[in-house]
Amino acid sequence: PPPKEEPPVHFEMFSREWQQMSQQDNWDGFRIEAGTSVTKWLQASHTLFLGTQLRESGYIYQFGPTFQAEGGRTALIARCGLDGGVNGRLIQKLGASCEVKASSQTHLKEPQRNMHDASFEYTGKDWTFGTKLAWQGACLGGASFTQRILPSLHLGGDVTMVAVNNLMVIGQVGARWSEGKDTFTVSVNRQPDPKSPVGANMHEARMQYVRRLSERLSLGTELKYSHPDKDSGLSMAYEYTFRNARVQGLLDTDGKVSCSVFDFQGLGFSGMIDYARSDYKFGVLMHVMPPEQQQQPM
Repeated sequence: PPPKEEPPVHFEMFSREWQQMSQQDNWDGFRIEAGTSVTKWLQASHTLFLGTQLRESGYIYQFGPTFQAEGGRTALIARCGLDGGVNGRLIQKLGASCEVKASSQTHLKEPQRNMHDASFEYTGKDWTFGTKLAWQGACLGGASFTQRILPSLHLGGDVTMVAVNNLMVIGQVGARWSEGKDTFTVSVNRQPDPKSPVGANMHEARMQYVRRLSERLSLGTELKYSHPDKDSGLSMAYEYTFRNARVQGLLDTDGKVSCSVFDFQGLGFSGMIDYARSDYKFGVLMHVMPPEQQQQPM
């Protein structure tokens, strides 16, 4: 039988291969994550940071449930911490083509960090549509659309409107080409320049290329350029996947070097150096897995 055709890609996931390599989970200090199975679908999660710079006291404790229904159509995640932060996320699939997402983040001590959003996504045979409504100190709404022109080519764009200074509009268009082991994406963003006293617009172009050299090793790079500032930047990243571990690294022209190592059995290491800001972060992770449920005798 012919291979099953992959669904079209939503606009925010055009550069998903590059995002997977470059958006590393870097932390500092000692981090412990533990999970306890309450039922078959419900798990209680605990996270403890020791010696971290994220809080003046040097430690953070977070606790919350994680629920996933059978079949994965419903997912609920919630967390609350000693720093006063409370957040939750809901993902609900409707039918075979629709998905609804909602999230809320509140902070009892810093109200300016409160954020709430809800989104709806539809995936058709060769096109996608998404809309989002959020509150981040101001109300904002957006919509996105993508179309698969060829089996390896996607075109799309999105627009976001923010209720500040009467109305601020941010637009973006992009393309994704993926065939075999190669993926290339390009996007152009247009938004008001916050440095301009007359409200001029700023444009930024980004290009990403990812090459999967083997089933385990992938290399990627990103080039960005903004106008009229004429600022540019280049980033390079790699990802190597073992049977039970993953190694990721990132280097950019802003003076930042980072690396993360995860052992799927429960141990991880993270390191990040920002030479421009004299910021150094090194961390160790220990993940305590929930014990498997013992089979009851027949």
